[in-house]
Amino acid sequence: MKTVTIKFGSVDNATSFVKAIEDFESHFDLIYGRYVVDAKSLLGVMTMDIRNKVDLRIMERENEMPTIMEAISPYIAA
Repeated sequence: MKTVTIKFGSVDNATSFVKAIEDFESHFDLIYGRYVVDAKSLLGVMTMDIRNKVDLRIMERENEMPTIMEAISPYIAA
């Protein structure tokens, strides 16, 4: 399991993020305060305040972590 901080900033970025992770076998949760949503669900992502940083928890399967990190690198908060 790995946790990284994500920032979308726009609806377009949130949409492209969901598309970037949807084909992975791993499980992804977005966490903001006490709220947790499935990061592969565009509807779930849109219920969060996408202007703020959120934590992305990745439960890796199939040794996908290097590919996942490459796919989400544009969204990782500095």
